Amino acid sequence: MKIYLGCDLFTEGQRWQAEEIQKALEKEFTDLEIYNPAKNLQINDKSAGFTTNYDILLADYERLKNSDILVGLMDTQDLGLAAEMGIAFEKGLALFQLYTDIRLEGSDKEDKFPPMKKDIFQNDFMYINKLVTGLSYVDKTGKKFKKPRIYKKKEDLIEDLILYIYENK
Repeated sequence: MKIYLGCDLFTEGQRWQAEEIQKALEKEFTDLEIYNPAKNLQINDKSAGFTTNYDILLADYERLKNSDILVGLMDTQDLGLAAEMGIAFEKGLALFQLYTDIRLEGSDKEDKFPPMKKDIFQNDFMYINKLVTGLSYVDKTGKKFKKPRIYKKKEDLIEDLILYIYENK
Protein backbone atom coordinates (compact mmCIF):
# COMPACT_ATOMS: atom_id res chain seq x y z
CA MET A 1 0.00 0.00 0.00
CA LYS A 2 1.24 3.48 -0.87
CA ILE A 3 0.57 6.56 1.24
CA TYR A 4 1.10 10.16 0.20
CA LEU A 5 1.71 12.25 3.31
CA GLY A 6 0.48 15.67 2.20
CA CYS A 7 1.74 18.45 4.40
CA ASP A 8 3.10 21.95 4.58
CA LEU A 9 6.83 21.36 4.64
CA PHE A 10 7.92 24.90 5.41
CA THR A 11 7.70 24.90 9.21
CA GLU A 12 9.56 22.74 11.68
CA GLY A 13 6.34 21.90 13.50
CA GLN A 14 4.60 20.68 10.38
CA ARG A 15 7.59 18.57 9.31
CA TRP A 16 7.76 17.10 12.84
CA GLN A 17 4.05 16.24 12.79
CA ALA A 18 4.44 14.46 9.43
CA GLU A 19 7.45 12.52 10.68
CA GLU A 20 5.60 11.42 13.83
CA ILE A 21 2.73 10.04 11.77
CA GLN A 22 5.15 8.36 9.37
CA LYS A 23 7.08 6.72 12.24
CA ALA A 24 3.88 5.41 13.84
CA LEU A 25 2.72 3.84 10.57
CA GLU A 26 6.15 2.37 9.81
CA LYS A 27 6.25 0.89 13.31
CA GLU A 28 2.98 -0.93 12.62
CA PHE A 29 3.65 -1.92 8.99
CA THR A 30 6.93 -2.89 7.38
CA ASP A 31 5.51 -3.07 3.86
CA LEU A 32 4.10 0.46 3.49
CA GLU A 33 5.54 2.89 1.00
CA ILE A 34 5.14 6.38 2.44
CA TYR A 35 5.98 9.45 0.39
CA ASN A 36 6.66 12.52 2.47
CA PRO A 37 7.28 15.47 0.10
CA ALA A 38 9.35 17.23 2.76
CA LYS A 39 11.92 14.48 2.41
CA ASN A 40 12.15 14.78 -1.38
CA LEU A 41 15.26 16.95 -1.38
CA GLN A 42 15.52 16.89 -5.18
CA ILE A 43 12.66 19.38 -5.28
CA ASN A 44 12.38 20.69 -1.73
CA ASP A 45 15.91 21.46 -0.52
CA LYS A 46 15.56 25.23 -0.51
CA SER A 47 19.24 25.71 0.40
CA ALA A 48 20.37 23.78 -2.71
CA GLY A 49 19.05 26.29 -5.19
CA PHE A 50 16.08 26.89 -7.45
CA THR A 51 13.43 24.35 -8.43
CA THR A 52 10.68 25.31 -10.87
CA ASN A 53 7.03 25.18 -9.89
CA TYR A 54 6.35 22.65 -12.63
CA ASP A 55 9.18 20.39 -11.43
CA ILE A 56 7.57 20.36 -7.98
CA LEU A 57 4.12 19.75 -9.47
CA LEU A 58 5.23 16.90 -11.70
CA ALA A 59 7.39 15.19 -9.05
CA ASP A 60 4.65 15.25 -6.43
CA TYR A 61 1.91 14.38 -8.93
CA GLU A 62 3.85 11.31 -10.05
CA ARG A 63 3.84 10.03 -6.45
CA LEU A 64 0.25 11.07 -5.75
CA LYS A 65 -1.25 9.37 -8.81
CA ASN A 66 0.37 6.08 -7.76
CA SER A 67 -0.80 6.26 -4.14
CA ASP A 68 -3.68 4.50 -2.40
CA ILE A 69 -4.16 6.94 0.49
CA LEU A 70 -3.63 10.66 0.96
CA VAL A 71 -3.12 11.89 4.51
CA GLY A 72 -3.67 15.64 4.59
CA LEU A 73 -2.14 17.56 7.49
CA MET A 74 -4.36 20.63 7.43
CA ASP A 75 -3.05 22.86 10.22
CA THR A 76 -1.64 25.53 7.92
CA GLN A 77 -4.36 25.19 5.28
CA ASP A 78 -1.70 24.99 2.57
CA LEU A 79 -2.97 25.65 -0.97
CA GLY A 80 -0.70 22.97 -2.42
CA LEU A 81 -2.24 20.42 -0.09
CA ALA A 82 -5.73 21.56 -1.12
CA ALA A 83 -4.79 20.90 -4.75
CA GLU A 84 -3.38 17.49 -3.84
CA MET A 85 -6.59 16.62 -2.00
CA GLY A 86 -8.67 17.58 -5.04
CA ILE A 87 -6.55 15.32 -7.24
CA ALA A 88 -6.81 12.49 -4.70
CA PHE A 89 -10.60 12.85 -4.51
CA GLU A 90 -10.94 12.75 -8.29
CA LYS A 91 -8.71 9.66 -8.47
CA GLY A 92 -10.80 7.96 -5.77
CA LEU A 93 -7.98 7.69 -3.21
CA ALA A 94 -8.84 7.20 0.45
CA LEU A 95 -8.38 10.60 2.05
CA PHE A 96 -7.75 11.24 5.75
CA GLN A 97 -7.37 14.76 7.21
CA LEU A 98 -5.84 16.04 10.43
CA TYR A 99 -6.65 19.49 11.78
CA THR A 100 -5.38 20.09 15.33
CA ASP A 101 -6.28 23.76 15.89
CA ILE A 102 -7.32 24.27 19.55
CA ARG A 103 -10.15 26.55 18.43
CA LEU A 104 -12.03 23.39 17.46
CA GLU A 105 -12.44 22.60 21.16
CA GLY A 106 -15.29 23.82 23.36
CA SER A 107 -18.15 23.62 20.89
CA ASP A 108 -20.34 22.42 23.77
CA LYS A 109 -19.77 25.61 25.82
CA GLU A 110 -22.99 27.60 25.56
CA ASP A 111 -21.38 30.85 26.77
CA LYS A 112 -19.51 31.12 23.45
CA PHE A 113 -22.62 31.58 21.31
CA PRO A 114 -24.40 34.75 22.57
CA PRO A 115 -21.36 37.03 22.06
CA MET A 116 -20.81 35.56 18.60
CA LYS A 117 -24.47 36.14 17.65
CA LYS A 118 -24.12 39.81 18.60
CA ASP A 119 -20.73 40.28 16.91
CA ILE A 120 -19.39 37.68 14.49
CA PHE A 121 -15.83 38.90 15.20
CA GLN A 122 -16.22 37.46 18.71
CA ASN A 123 -16.15 34.07 17.02
CA ASP A 124 -14.21 31.60 19.16
CA PHE A 125 -14.18 28.98 16.44
CA MET A 126 -11.97 28.47 13.43
CA TYR A 127 -13.59 28.37 10.01
CA ILE A 128 -12.42 25.53 7.82
CA ASN A 129 -13.38 25.49 4.16
CA LYS A 130 -16.35 23.14 3.92
CA LEU A 131 -15.57 21.96 0.40
CA VAL A 132 -12.18 20.77 1.65
CA THR A 133 -13.51 19.14 4.82
CA GLY A 134 -16.28 17.54 2.77
CA LEU A 135 -13.59 15.35 1.20
CA SER A 136 -13.49 13.42 4.49
CA TYR A 137 -17.23 12.69 4.55
CA VAL A 138 -17.94 11.14 1.15
CA ASP A 139 -16.21 9.41 -1.72
CA LYS A 140 -16.31 10.79 -5.24
CA THR A 141 -19.59 8.97 -5.98
CA GLY A 142 -21.26 10.73 -3.03
CA LYS A 143 -21.33 7.64 -0.80
CA LYS A 144 -21.08 8.78 2.84
CA PHE A 145 -18.51 7.17 5.09
CA LYS A 146 -19.76 5.54 8.31
CA LYS A 147 -17.42 7.85 10.19
CA PRO A 148 -15.84 11.07 8.81
CA ARG A 149 -12.12 10.78 8.10
CA ILE A 150 -11.15 14.09 9.69
CA TYR A 151 -9.47 14.23 13.08
CA LYS A 152 -8.47 16.70 15.80
CA LYS A 153 -5.79 14.43 17.30
CA LYS A 154 -2.99 12.63 15.46
CA GLU A 155 -3.48 9.55 17.66
CA ASP A 156 -7.07 9.18 16.39
CA LEU A 157 -5.92 9.64 12.80
CA ILE A 158 -3.19 7.02 13.20
CA GLU A 159 -5.59 4.56 14.84
CA ASP A 160 -8.13 4.83 12.02
CA LEU A 161 -5.42 4.71 9.34
CA ILE A 162 -4.09 1.48 10.83
CA LEU A 163 -7.59 -0.03 10.85
CA TYR A 164 -8.20 1.10 7.27
CA ILE A 165 -4.91 -0.37 6.06
CA TYR A 166 -5.56 -3.73 7.75
CA GLU A 167 -9.08 -3.84 6.27
CA ASN A 168 -7.84 -3.00 2.76
CA LYS A 169 -4.64 -5.04 2.45
